[in-house]
Parts: sequence; structure tokens; C-alpha cells
Amino acid sequence: MLKFVTAALAAGVFAVAPAYADEMMKCDDANIMKMEKMVKETTDPAMKTQMEMAASEMTMAMDAMKASKTEDCEMHLNKAAMELRKK
Repeated sequence: MLKFVTAALAAGVFAVAPAYADEMMKCDDANIMKMEKMVKETTDPAMKTQMEMAASEMTMAMDAMKASKTEDCEMHLNKAAMELRKK
């Protein structure tokens, strides 16, 4: 029984991982522009802190992109998106 539960949990983890990976933003000009637009369109005063954090993450993402640090760029892009989703 324990083996069955362990196998089911492992299968569940592998089934979720690809779905999560699809949600990650890739480091490219289109995603950079998309996130910049989202940051600029955020005008809600209640989200001022999140907007500032997202703008900071976008700056770091663009710097990483210029330095050809793709993984760092993707990490900062995704952090910016997460900041804008917070309420």
C-alpha cells in the first residue's frame, strides 16, 4: 500500500511540473515588452508597492537579458509578474 501511495505522489509531481514550466515566461523581447506594458498600466494606488517592486524586477530582467543571462532574466520576469498578481 505504501509503495502505491509513493508511486502515485511521484506521478503527480511529474504531471504538475510540465504545467508549471509552461507558465514560466521566457526571456525575449515580446515578454519584456508585455511586462513593461503591464507595469505601466498598473495605476491602482493600493498596488503602489507591488508596481515599484515589479518595475525593479523588470530593470534587473533587462540588465540580465543584455548580459545574456537567460535564467536570471526569466527569474526576474516571473518575479515581476508575481508582484503584479498580488493584491
